[in-house]
Amino acid sequence: MTNILEIKQLSKNYGSLKAVKNLDLEIPQGAVYGLLGPNGSGKTTTLGMILEVTNPSSGAFSWFGEANSNKNRQKLGAILETPIFYPYLSAQQNLKITAQIKKVPYERIEVVLKMVNLFERKNDSFRTYSLGMKQRLAIASALLSDPQVLILDEPTNGLDPQGIAEIRHIIVEIAKQNKTIVLASHLLDEVEKVCTHVCVMQKGEKLYSGTVGELLESEEAFEITFENNISTNEIKMLLDNCVLIKSYLFDNQHNNYSLHLKENATSTNINKYFAEKNIYLSQLTSRKKSLETHFLELLKK
Repeated sequence: MTNILEIKQLSKNYGSLKAVKNLDLEIPQGAVYGLLGPNGSGKTTTLGMILEVTNPSSGAFSWFGEANSNKNRQKLGAILETPIFYPYLSAQQNLKITAQIKKVPYERIEVVLKMVNLFERKNDSFRTYSLGMKQRLAIASALLSDPQVLILDEPTNGLDPQGIAEIRHIIVEIAKQNKTIVLASHLLDEVEKVCTHVCVMQKGEKLYSGTVGELLESEEAFEITFENNISTNEIKMLLDNCVLIKSYLFDNQHNNYSLHLKENATSTNINKYFAEKNIYLSQLTSRKKSLETHFLELLKK
């Protein structure tokens, strides 16, 4: 898969503060790539550097496998800060001004307003819009030039649940058009629901990068419950002697055991192990770690 963006040893210092530290990253074409981390982790600073709003202290990056150029920058659409629109002008009038600046034909205005579900409100003044509608208009503005890459900084920040759901839906629909999307967020749910790839950052450093699927598939756990006629000591002995099990933990609240298996061991193997000892499980359930669990574990490292 072709990489849209390659970042190599990118750093940004503000005096003694190291906002971003030697960041290496590859963003493939067609990905919805999430920069995930708490506030102050370096997400916005990273976006600022790749958009050339902020000069890096060291390191380099390249778009589309080429040296940075005005031609390549024209392939990018971005919302890095709160966009400024004229409050008493309509959405359509505001976008006409943006289209003139970007030298984009007015025909694109209708297209992008439909993409963000604002076409029916195109003649209403900006000041009558809700926060979610204003954010959708900002996305429409970024899409006017039909960019190959859309860059969003905290696109659902401050929105109510309905507004968040609308923005997520728009992001998913835009991604279906074979556009690459890079978004920064501190919301785990947002990244898990819309992103194909994720980079977890803390204090300017990369803790993990890869597909969301790979992160969620790792460390699958199994919850098992035994019949009531088996003693705790007997269960412990069986679990300690099972070569399939890497580790286990008793859950007092739910009265079951959480197992982490060794590589290539399966739930079938576990079921067979106990059945051969004439012990039958009343429950055997697969549980994969949530993105929240992975995220918190990464931050603790």
